Amino acid sequence: MTSSVLWSTRYQAAMAEMTKYTRYMANGGLLFTVYFVVLYGLVVYGRFLDQLDPSFPGNLVMGSLFIFLAFYRSTRTFLTEADQVFLLPSLPHLTGYMKRVRTYNALFGMIRAVIPFLAVAVLYVRTEETSPIGLFSLFAALSMIGAAANLSKLEGVGHRIVLLYATGAGVLVMLGMGSFSIVVTSLLLLTLHLKKQDQLPLMDWIALEQESRDRFYRIANWFVDVPRLSTTYKRRRLLSLLVEKIGFDRNRTFDYLYMKQFIRSTDGIGLIVRLTLIGAVFMWLGKDNEWLVVLAVPAFSGLTSFQLAPFTRAIDSHLLTRLLPFGDATASKRKVLRIMSFLQVLILTLIGYLISGFPTVVAGAVLALVVAEYYARKK
Repeated sequence: MTSSVLWSTRYQAAMAEMTKYTRYMANGGLLFTVYFVVLYGLVVYGRFLDQLDPSFPGNLVMGSLFIFLAFYRSTRTFLTEADQVFLLPSLPHLTGYMKRVRTYNALFGMIRAVIPFLAVAVLYVRTEETSPIGLFSLFAALSMIGAAANLSKLEGVGHRIVLLYATGAGVLVMLGMGSFSIVVTSLLLLTLHLKKQDQLPLMDWIALEQESRDRFYRIANWFVDVPRLSTTYKRRRLLSLLVEKIGFDRNRTFDYLYMKQFIRSTDGIGLIVRLTLIGAVFMWLGKDNEWLVVLAVPAFSGLTSFQLAPFTRAIDSHLLTRLLPFGDATASKRKVLRIMSFLQVLILTLIGYLISGFPTVVAGAVLALVVAEYYARKK
């Protein structure tokens, strides 16, 4: 198989899968909420710009963007686990495929810089003296940072090198010498070019692709059920210690099992944390509107209960639920969901009251508990 045929086949398959999940995500209720939060955030940001003091240090914000963009690296190689066998004899002839993968990741990194740059550029031109050429130079330098971040991961180059160069370019922007930042970023790309790998590192690129796919699936899983998502767990030692406080009792065996699984699973507590943070941002943006704050509590609590479906299915399919001869698995599952829902509602209610000062947020909390109980009984 030639490099061009391999690239065309893998790229089209990956884009078809991404389009499918993106279409499902676009039809989900949670994504509509995210759209609303983003649009309302743009309105708030516009008001902030209208009241912006010309003495505001816009150069510090733009310089910080250089450093911030360098922290995130994401690469796609479009390889699968089976390729470690099927492509092994063709490795010396896949130079063209490597070039296409590098080009794709570099362009993706540059595109990723567009929206952050536009958001900060509006602030930058209001506080700093600049020209169209100066702005284009900053955008070019920032795009190079995005491309270099992706390419460094692809070539196995240490992340600290990208962070070092990005910090240097950001400091130049903060000092008012933004036009020289493109020199620093050009040197960064030259360094990566000199360190590029001559032969396709098959195992490393397969691992990078799996990592990238899992990241996309985890994001898609916020909105729709993703059956291909790899189950990941984290130790979370502090929270796990709290679970150990559950007393030893054969009738509470499933309480311990499900609480531990919930805390360590990304489909459990990770989902609650993400939606709680989005809910907090939503209430902060709508803090002047009492009804938005009040309804945010049941809305995000209900979305959490709905999105916990993959976790509850994992519990139902757990082998121990069919092997252990004692305890009530269903009752324990509902107990865990009730406890987590109550804690989330409590946190959202406190955040809503502290942000807005509306006592009516308690009414939203009561409605949220009713919705949570409804979902708990359905599980």
